[in-house]
Amino acid sequence: MSHRLDQAFERALAYLDQHLHEPFDLGMLADIADIPQSHFEALFYALYHISIDAYVELLKSLEAAHLLGFAKQVSLTTIAAKLAYRNEQHFIESFTRSIGQSPQSFQQAPDWGNFFAKQQPLKSFQADVSQQEKQPSVDIVSFDTQALAVMEHHGDPALLPQTIARFIEWRRQFALSPTSGRTFNLLYSSSELSAKTQYRIDIGVSLNTETQARLNPLALESSQIKLKEIPQGRCARVKYNGDDNGITAAIGYLYRDWVNANDVTLRDFPLFLERLVIADNEFGDPQPKQQQDSQQVLIYLPIV
Repeated sequence: MSHRLDQAFERALAYLDQHLHEPFDLGMLADIADIPQSHFEALFYALYHISIDAYVELLKSLEAAHLLGFAKQVSLTTIAAKLAYRNEQHFIESFTRSIGQSPQSFQQAPDWGNFFAKQQPLKSFQADVSQQEKQPSVDIVSFDTQALAVMEHHGDPALLPQTIARFIEWRRQFALSPTSGRTFNLLYSSSELSAKTQYRIDIGVSLNTETQARLNPLALESSQIKLKEIPQGRCARVKYNGDDNGITAAIGYLYRDWVNANDVTLRDFPLFLERLVIADNEFGDPQPKQQQDSQQVLIYLPIV
């Protein structure tokens, strides 16, 4: 890890250790690390192979386990309040998920062997070298401001195909085929890292001045379409050809290895993709059907 990022995450981890008894605030944690919130979760996971939510949950559960194991009379309600869980049920579910034993069971007969095994990841909580056989080539490019019409998906990733279908239909209505509009995805979070209710992605198509002028604001609102733009600025770009699993690996390489090696500063705009090959019957689909073994994608990581 670069010296700057090392110090940034040391500050964030120290803050977590000292504030476990307070509600978790991702924005504050990103501010302390001086890393844009739009990249914090992905960078944290790429470096440490655990999501920030799972890490906080584990820290709280380990402290709760000490209380349960050595203070037999303490109530679950007291522990839930002490460690800033939403309520007792939230504590029970979180503890069971992290430790593998319910708090009631742990208090009566703690499985200390399993408890100490759960502590091991914290002792080796550090980035390791990428094991990719072939590292993608990264170019630094200047990206011009690009107007977009987007449909936002905010919620369960399993419902994303429904959002995609609505966006495809909207593009057809306005003749925004892949030949007349570039296809973009703005990745605010990852389906692997985010809770189902927090997953966010924008499915977008580029607009030129002429196209934008003929879009009726009321019609856009009724179709759940919003106008946004990708701002001008430098980006680290990877040209990718392959399946979706490879995209995830390429994004991980950018955050884990390339950012470290080049000691760059990330801009406060999410990583985004441009899909270069979209079949005419699949306008804007950010997840091509499984039978499509290969896709061409440009991955952009905004940097200062």
